[in-house]
Amino acid sequence: MQRKLKAVSQHRHFNSRMELYKWEAHASDDGCSKRPISKASSKTLRRYRKQVQKVRHVLTSDDPTILLREEIRSFSKNEKNSLLKDAGITLDISPEQGLAIKADLTLPWNKIRMIRRWLKGSGICLASERKQRQLAATLVGDNLDAEIAPFTFLTASKNEEVRGAPHAFIPRLQDSVFDLLEDNARCNNLTWHNGRIPETEIWVKVGGDKGGSSFKMNFQIVNTPTPNSVQNTCVFSVFEAGDSTTNLHMALDRYKPQIESLQGMKWREYSMRIFICGDYEFLSKLYGLSGANGRHPCPYCTINQDEMQLSMSMRAGCSQSRSLQSFHDNHQRFLDSGGNAKKVKEFYNCISKPFFDVPLSQVCLPGLHISQGIFLKIFNLLENACHDLDVKMALIHSGHSTLSPSYTNHVLNLQELNRAKAELDTVVQYLTMLVEHQTYLTVAIGQSNSILANFEEHIDECRKEIKAAEKKVQVLEKKVEEGFSSKEGPFVKALDIALQSFGVHRQNYHGGAFVGNHVHKTLEHTNLETLSSYIIAMAQREAPALLQEAEMVAGTFKQTFSLFAKCHFIYNQNYVSEAGCNDLV
Repeated sequence: MQRKLKAVSQHRHFNSRMELYKWEAHASDDGCSKRPISKASSKTLRRYRKQVQKVRHVLTSDDPTILLREEIRSFSKNEKNSLLKDAGITLDISPEQGLAIKADLTLPWNKIRMIRRWLKGSGICLASERKQRQLAATLVGDNLDAEIAPFTFLTASKNEEVRGAPHAFIPRLQDSVFDLLEDNARCNNLTWHNGRIPETEIWVKVGGDKGGSSFKMNFQIVNTPTPNSVQNTCVFSVFEAGDSTTNLHMALDRYKPQIESLQGMKWREYSMRIFICGDYEFLSKLYGLSGANGRHPCPYCTINQDEMQLSMSMRAGCSQSRSLQSFHDNHQRFLDSGGNAKKVKEFYNCISKPFFDVPLSQVCLPGLHISQGIFLKIFNLLENACHDLDVKMALIHSGHSTLSPSYTNHVLNLQELNRAKAELDTVVQYLTMLVEHQTYLTVAIGQSNSILANFEEHIDECRKEIKAAEKKVQVLEKKVEEGFSSKEGPFVKALDIALQSFGVHRQNYHGGAFVGNHVHKTLEHTNLETLSSYIIAMAQREAPALLQEAEMVAGTFKQTFSLFAKCHFIYNQNYVSEAGCNDLV
């Protein structure tokens, strides 16, 4: 048998060589090497093409395109581009790929048209908008709706007015969740994260966030490799208005029965479990609390503002855990007592009913927002310490034993302005909350009611306080503008230079806040070393007399940031172990 196979192979090789010799003789007879190929007729070119294809087939009978690919690879980049252009060869992007580009880059149709025209000039043909829209309509079906809905907006005089605003939403949330689960199952993309999710359950996370001028409500399948990624986030309701309580009711009340029915519903053989996520403000509104200014601001327990200042060892017995039932009971007691907003603290600040009956054990802690808030507070303290060094350095450089009166007044005015702004923000937030709930109660219980009268009286008092506070802020701002800016100090500037050295740029138009990735990057050990070294280097270079104090500031805050970094990296993991919880405590 082996001898026969060898003989066949040799015979085929012999035939291939004979075919090649015949072609070479034929090509020589045609005189193809004597005539310029550019002057050959189309008939001759077709004959040559067939002969070349035949040779490729003789040499590589299994895949004749191998030699063609190797020929093209041997060309230079410019030769390849010229070849494609002269041959009129275009690359086609299918409607599926085009729609994926639009979705992944979140581009509107007018941008897609611009991209299509640009690609066409480079020999790339993007599927037509008509085909992409038809495909999108097929994928979405009839489970998408849009309207101009009546939303409330806060005017400059702190009143609310109702205006029409765009609102797009998915009517059947359950269908979208199940469709996405089917897609992930078909792609083998479902995971139970090594047993962290029970094998009989599918977890779905529902959350909302205000960004720019719009509010977006979305859901994520937790049983995916990267559950928090943008690609796994599906927006099911979006409107162009603020996230006031009234607006949230307008957009989300339709989903109350759907979300509650999803809880415990079956998909295939799995049970569904719903989780709620969002920042603190959103969670407070979702569960009917009056907000951070209330006496009992925590959505998980009834601890009050004074008890929160105590150490953990002294808080025993100070509060009780909240539950869905306690939210409903306390809100009902608040309404039965007359619904006086001034007395809502007596009912644990349950000023309205929860939007969805999802247990508090399935409400995700806003770890990212906690990290951003704590980090910003520590960093502001570091800035204040550096500002004190700047003041002392100015004193050393000026040669005077006391600070100049203008700089002293500037510092005092700045401190007073910050306190006045904080007081104004507190009153404005409280008034906003009152106006929101007044609007909601007007719709819920009607115009003629003693509860609404109490709200109106309290709102008028708040507006008077706001006018007085705004006048005070304006006077102080004028005084501060005439003085010095604390941001101009060498030590404070050194902090920004240090941040920029490892790619962190603060949000200048948002109070110098940090985004989540900035916090994560700054808390890395090497970057904390860099931040400390810049403070010490500034003292060594500009004020050696302050070196010891600068080293103390750098060391203190490096230790503070390092301790916080341990907590940050623990509770921002995909899974917090029991050992991690013990480390946090």
